Amino acid sequence: MPPLIALRAFVSTARHLSATKAAAELYVTLGAISHQLRALEEFVGVDLFVRGHRKLTLTDEGERYFREVSTAFELIKDATKLLVAPDTKETLKLRAYTTFSLRWLIPRLPSFYAQNRSVELVLSTGNEPVDFIREKLDFAIRLGNGKWPGAISEKLISNIVAPVCSPSLLARGPAVKKPADLMHHVLLQSTWPERREDWPAWLAEHNVTPQNDFSFLYFESSALSYQAALEGMGFAMAQMALVQDDIAAGSLVCPFEFQLDRGEFTYYLIYPEGRILTPEMKIFREWLRAQCATFNDLLPLPHHK
Repeated sequence: MPPLIALRAFVSTARHLSATKAAAELYVTLGAISHQLRALEEFVGVDLFVRGHRKLTLTDEGERYFREVSTAFELIKDATKLLVAPDTKETLKLRAYTTFSLRWLIPRLPSFYAQNRSVELVLSTGNEPVDFIREKLDFAIRLGNGKWPGAISEKLISNIVAPVCSPSLLARGPAVKKPADLMHHVLLQSTWPERREDWPAWLAEHNVTPQNDFSFLYFESSALSYQAALEGMGFAMAQMALVQDDIAAGSLVCPFEFQLDRGEFTYYLIYPEGRILTPEMKIFREWLRAQCATFNDLLPLPHHK
């Protein structure tokens, strides 16, 4: 076994990619951190860091070692917490997209807490790639093809898309009888790369290619494009899962019967390979599965006739 003090210094430094921050976190001097890192590298006989000018990066061997060792430290921490404070509420850390959180997840969370008072959920949002180790996440909800290196993925809700607009826009015209008529309206589009293909893919099913005759208004997130649709600014290409409540309330309508299923390109619950799921993680996963099954049974959503 390598010296545990050196391992702790290594994990902290690798997580921050900074010996200075590791020293502050562990309440030791910078010299002590440097000494422990050198001692560990001598013990394993492998360079774990590339030391540049004011920059520290992990070697490939160091990155692999960090992920394995940091997981072991987390297991030790969880076991100790369970031993010394068995009645403490368990905290689940989940990362999801802002739009998905606002329009699908958060409205359903009250039912989770009604059944599970002993679990605390910490929800963070963002579009950037997930790093389970450095961010100390339990789960993440991601949009993609289900393939993330080093992660297990479980398909959640179907990613079905179709144009939606406000009833007032549909009433005042110009009339929309066929997909090509959309050229007379503003099309609302998220600039997020994973959503840029929704409009072309749906229009292609009707042999319509968006040319210069089509007018697009771009937003940095789908949440903004949905809000613009609610305000009557144009047609948004919406994920049916995220506008279900608006359609049910009649504040948005889907004027076309055809709704495009993006297939394997959809939402997934992901977590690290080799992660031993805690009872609380299993509870949340089962609750989420049930919520997704209930929604999927409603598809396709009704369209405006």
